[in-house]
Amino acid sequence: MIHGMRLEFLGTGTSTGVPQIGCACDVCTSVDKRDNRTRCSVWLRTDNASIVIDTGPDFRAQCLRSGIDRVDAVLFTHFHADHIFGIDDLRLFNFLQKKKIPIYVPDFMVDRFMDCFGYTVNPPIPALNRPRFELNIVTDAMFPLFGLTVEPVNIYHGGEKVKGYVITGDAGRIAYLTDCKRLPPETVTTVTGSDVTVLTALWKLPKTHPAHMNLDEALALSSELRCRSFYLSHITHQMGRHAETDATLPDNVQLAYDGLVVTLPPN
Repeated sequence: MIHGMRLEFLGTGTSTGVPQIGCACDVCTSVDKRDNRTRCSVWLRTDNASIVIDTGPDFRAQCLRSGIDRVDAVLFTHFHADHIFGIDDLRLFNFLQKKKIPIYVPDFMVDRFMDCFGYTVNPPIPALNRPRFELNIVTDAMFPLFGLTVEPVNIYHGGEKVKGYVITGDAGRIAYLTDCKRLPPETVTTVTGSDVTVLTALWKLPKTHPAHMNLDEALALSSELRCRSFYLSHITHQMGRHAETDATLPDNVQLAYDGLVVTLPPN
């Protein structure tokens, strides 16, 4: 039994993953499993539902590792390969569950989604084993989902808009903000005070990135948001070894890692 909310980090790496191809740095050759990062995705479970946010190219391996045997809904944040290109592996859940899977696609990515994956929502060709989805378009309006309330929020990935999600249940509130460079004021207001907040932190070098926060920027934002606990994700090998970097962080902030489970018990 779950009771409450259970969030598992399926992947915590940036688009290249860690180890990075062709690299022999201390992080990429580390024997600490927490330094092995697949592409970003999370799995949220309650007593009533199994919900995934994003399906990157490592999604099949993540499902096998974590023992996912059911997916009731998928929320997507944006149309980048490292967040959506594992979508075809959802078809196994169609076979297991014998029905369409509801997917939630931000309005700004619907055209690109239909160009690339329209076959998943258009009438099927009977001879093909295609994934079958029920397409739901995400705007700024909150919506119910299996006993939870999902509030989409806007975040900025450089000059590009990305959807984050603030998910509230009886056990508390979880904010998932991936690929984040800055938050508009209305998103700061919505996220502030959440029980669990997931933020991007690309690396700890003093240099900046045009589309992602570095560690210092993420820590500054965490101070502003005043949430109970923060988990940093979308991490490159330039963050340094997990154990060494994590030990330097404030008490309410930690680096996430693949397979980490965070639970919010029922109130």
